[in-house]
Amino acid sequence: MRNQKRKKRRVVECNKDDYISNLPNIILSKILSSLNVMEAVKTSVLSSKWEHIYANPTSLIFNEDNMLKRDHSARNAWQYQSEVLRFKFRRERTLAFVSNVNQYLSHVEQVQKIDSLKVCFTFSNNSHGSTDLDEWIRFAIKKNVEEIDLCLLEEENRLSAPNDASLHVFPCDIVGNEGASGFKSFLKCLRLAYCVLAPHMPYNHGFNTLTTMQLFRVDLKSEVHIQILLSSCSNLEWLGFSECYNMENLRIEKPFCQKLKYLNVGLCQQLKKLVLHSNSLETLEYRGSKVEFEFEAPTLKSFYSPVSDSTACHNELWPILRLPTDLPQLETLIMQCSCFMGEVMKNKMPALTFTCLRHLEVIKVATLRQDLWWVAIILKTSPVLRRLELHLRTYFCIDEEVSESDWPPGFSNEHLKEVVITGIRGHSSEIEIAAYLLRHATALEKMIIDPSAKVYLGNGKWDHAEVFGNWIREGREKVQKHLNQEANSSAVELLIKFHLPLDSMHSEIRERSEDNNAE
Repeated sequence: MRNQKRKKRRVVECNKDDYISNLPNIILSKILSSLNVMEAVKTSVLSSKWEHIYANPTSLIFNEDNMLKRDHSARNAWQYQSEVLRFKFRRERTLAFVSNVNQYLSHVEQVQKIDSLKVCFTFSNNSHGSTDLDEWIRFAIKKNVEEIDLCLLEEENRLSAPNDASLHVFPCDIVGNEGASGFKSFLKCLRLAYCVLAPHMPYNHGFNTLTTMQLFRVDLKSEVHIQILLSSCSNLEWLGFSECYNMENLRIEKPFCQKLKYLNVGLCQQLKKLVLHSNSLETLEYRGSKVEFEFEAPTLKSFYSPVSDSTACHNELWPILRLPTDLPQLETLIMQCSCFMGEVMKNKMPALTFTCLRHLEVIKVATLRQDLWWVAIILKTSPVLRRLELHLRTYFCIDEEVSESDWPPGFSNEHLKEVVITGIRGHSSEIEIAAYLLRHATALEKMIIDPSAKVYLGNGKWDHAEVFGNWIREGREKVQKHLNQEANSSAVELLIKFHLPLDSMHSEIRERSEDNNAE
């Protein structure tokens, strides 16, 4: 009898109004845009209203998961021992992908506006499907697309990456030839990976609307093409080059890119010179070998760079030791290092002064112990520093006595108010720097100790690493023992965060669950 009542209740509930279908079309389109294409098409059977909703997407995402069945997964290519069979499989896979995308686009021709086009699939120059790709871009531009994101080499194929000559050539004439193509460009964001970007002078007007451009392993062809590209981007605010080819000189000079605020240059091996003449640039990130810097950028006040072991061995610590001269207005410095810098800092840093530096972050990786006494030297050379952050990663924790016998005498800094130390696990060399700062930073108001290390992801974004297991067992107690007394005597607010490592957290959750079940 009960089962019959339940069945009747379910039938009544199913006959109620369909609230989802009553939502406005614009909201339904947003919901469907979060589904892959195959799932979105299946929703057309739900009702007559849903039948055409999937044909009005706000975003186009074309990749393996969206457009291919499992049989055509790129991983399946390695099941074939013969290169001939692998070639045949990849060709059939490309044919299926191109056919499915073209078929889908034939159903969405009436859509008025596309927000973004994202394609992640392997295409090379003049290969099958390359002309179709250009037409997909043309379609998106006609639909007033604002973001284009192309990655033209899938992860499974990156071990056999194509050479520069076989990279697909991005169709600058479609995007850039505004007016002659009969439509206006609304493109704001362009992200390209594994292709060629080489605009010619007659085809560059459409790039004028761009505010963000990010290039990864893109062949830029020549310095002439780079200058044509930059001359076309008058509204660009964010620009990134990562592992790009054929870029020996990067020159951002007036009147080009005069709205640019953020520049990220990483591991461009052929780069020899970086020239920045800009009144708008605020932040520079640089990763790579030593290059010639030429700066005339009065608003450039934030800088990130790793210090490589090779430059440290040559007693240069490039580019850190150049910054007080090249960027005297610098206010925020993020430096990443895994090398022992103490002796070089001791010999060369005292002659320098960071006159405007207010925020310093040091990302320091060490195998056995941290050599952090050189931080005291930086504090002496940064008279107006207000905030210091040390993000540590010490992989092998050896038991040593806490000692400051080799540390320099006290320093004078009347502005340092806050210190944050992350990634600490109770190593004596980590405790030494915290105790030293508590004792000698006379204006210090607050110190935060966090066992979860901050990890820099680039582009101003951070993440947190997992806490080491020994923090709970002994590290936290050891840190409290040595630092609480120093903090009490100096009236500094000391906050030691309590974090559980993932394995301890899972164990505690299981124990609580078992206790609840027992009750």
